[in-house]
Amino acid sequence: MARITLNRLHRGFSLLELLTVLAMLSLLLLIALPLWRGHVLRLRQAEARVALLQASHFMEQWRSEHGRYTAGSGHWPTLPVSATAYYELHFGAQDGNARADSFQLRAIPKPGQAWLGEEMLVLDQDGNIRLCAVNDVGKLRCRVD
Repeated sequence: MARITLNRLHRGFSLLELLTVLAMLSLLLLIALPLWRGHVLRLRQAEARVALLQASHFMEQWRSEHGRYTAGSGHWPTLPVSATAYYELHFGAQDGNARADSFQLRAIPKPGQAWLGEEMLVLDQDGNIRLCAVNDVGKLRCRVD
């Protein structure tokens, strides 16, 4: 009788059982991690879209008050929102090259946010938002998202 009790006290998992569970958990992580990353990426891009739309509303208000998108002599006005936690907002054209009748705003991933990828969100004066990346030649390659 004492021997049966002793065996029950020292029961546990075999090495094979532990390795099987570890392999199944690894497989689940391999499947779930890219899906989770995709959701987080879309969330960060949604935050950048909100900031772009706020800046676009500001630019439209600026145009209604001043008759043009520029602050004069080819310079852009200062945006009320210049960044989110993960993206920086910039104009597509530099000061001096600004056009009075159009604008392009870009939400570019901040340095140190390489997991967001190379793509940036681009918004124009018509309210079109595109997902763009710079190609090998230095030109923007865009798709409507």
